Amino acid sequence: MHVLVCGAGPVGAVVALLLAAEGHQVTVLDQRPFLTSSADSGALGLPRTVSDRLGATEEAPVLMLPGAMRMVSRELPETARKLASASTAVAGGPDLVAHRTVVSSVLSEELSRARGVRTARGVGVVSLLTGTERIPGRPHIQGVLTDAGEAVLADLVVDAAGRESRMVRLLSEVGAPRPLEERQDTGFRFYTRHFGSAETCAGRARWSLHHFDGVSVGVLSAGHGLWSMTLCIGDEDLELYLLAELSAWNRAARLYAPLLPRLGGSPLPGVWVTSRLESCYRRFVLRGRPVATGTASVGDAWAAINPLLGLGPSMGLLHAVLLRDAVRQGGPEEVAIRFDRLTEDLLAPLHHRITDWEEGLQAGDGSSDGPGSHEGLPEAAAVPEALPGPDTKPAGLARALLARFSAVAADATLSTRTGPTRAQLVETLARGGTGE
Repeated sequence: MHVLVCGAGPVGAVVALLLAAEGHQVTVLDQRPFLTSSADSGALGLPRTVSDRLGATEEAPVLMLPGAMRMVSRELPETARKLASASTAVAGGPDLVAHRTVVSSVLSEELSRARGVRTARGVGVVSLLTGTERIPGRPHIQGVLTDAGEAVLADLVVDAAGRESRMVRLLSEVGAPRPLEERQDTGFRFYTRHFGSAETCAGRARWSLHHFDGVSVGVLSAGHGLWSMTLCIGDEDLELYLLAELSAWNRAARLYAPLLPRLGGSPLPGVWVTSRLESCYRRFVLRGRPVATGTASVGDAWAAINPLLGLGPSMGLLHAVLLRDAVRQGGPEEVAIRFDRLTEDLLAPLHHRITDWEEGLQAGDGSSDGPGSHEGLPEAAAVPEALPGPDTKPAGLARALLARFSAVAADATLSTRTGPTRAQLVETLARGGTGE
């Protein structure tokens, strides 16, 4: 079978490697004209130019949870070994952190060495190509038309284009019914500063996330003497947009500093602002019938959550394995239904739990001066017992991810109720003043 993977991010690359290992021929379309060198500023977790501000989130380090790494080790042992060697262990825990560009570089090298994989860089997708229907009234996708005017045919087209995927629109253009699509009513914004601290951070990775009334604070470092602090707010909380001002950001950071890891270091210029992000979910099988055959969306192209939670990369790796398993079980025209069933059983419950919790968290923030009730927070004991097995297998990893999220939610309950209130934050921002 010939598989076309649209998107060469970490999830797309792993999909390509998994399917190539099964003996399939794989073509990867990477819209990026080139990969950033692991030696430049991008590899250090920093945007390269002022015009690249909106890419700040994409440059953040990648958190790789132990269960996900064990799964990769079972499926792609050499790839896992190289990823592990390019990563740094998080202080005080088993998690690994690596710069996103380093992860991309490792996976790109693996793709170049894999038998049966061809990668085309600087190639985007303009439209889908259809063939003879396999299910009456549903288009069958048999390839894509690139922005270079080339038709690329395939038995299966995999959308791995991330949270900005255009697959819903592309499917509608070829007459497919609109997939189910859910988006958060209130998204979130990131306000990030980067710091250099060779003495305190070199060789040490950090990944911490604390939720307070109105703000989530993420401290990220992949070592190498650099770290960042991100203040995440609800997109509709206009009073907190003042965080884009350098002096206001600094005043806010000092409010939370006593409750966060102390890394020190000299700040690098500016506050990097990421415009509205939102959690989203798409389902491509409606009432038992796929909206189209011959295609599948994986990772953030299927469903995306707040990147600060650190769960997205591991969820994406699990989704890639589920797609491989769906492909194993029969012809490409049946992949959509099998993949949907696996996704709904193992990943969709976690995604829905996360987004419900996020909405409850934001509902307690916004215009409220108090922490809110945050009903519906998952407890560790609520992790379904119906997902047995070691976490090197899909069901076991799904269970481990649910448990990890339960721990995140429990921490949020405590810090939201004991940390500074949103009213204190608004008052702090309103004080005015200058400073770096």
